[in-house]
Amino acid sequence: MSENVIVLCPSEVISIEPQSLQPQNETGLPDLFSPFAEDAVEEMVVFLAGIEAAWASGEFKRLSTTLINLEAQAARAGLSDVAYVAGEAAGLVGSNDDVALAAVVSRLVRVGEASLATLLEIAYRQI
Repeated sequence: MSENVIVLCPSEVISIEPQSLQPQNETGLPDLFSPFAEDAVEEMVVFLAGIEAAWASGEFKRLSTTLINLEAQAARAGLSDVAYVAGEAAGLVGSNDDVALAAVVSRLVRVGEASLATLLEIAYRQI
């Protein structure tokens, strides 16, 4: 019976704009593992965890604030997909459409995790 169960694992295609990630190193390439990049990654991890916690506990004011902060930080870090989805989620917080908000928050977490993983992978390849 369990052989008929299908598990769907949504995935996201992301884009990163590394030129906005701060200074360039002596090779002329963006220094993705600069202190700025490390701080940006750490802050976004905290924001994503805070978003999940606020959603789970129904703290919509904190959710809204954290989404706005994540949107700004992601835009500064060159993670345009994360910024876009965070903005969409922030726009849904005041609505009464909990299903849409849940779907967008879930997508935000997927996009955020994929973006940060890709960013760190690129950074580690440059070391």
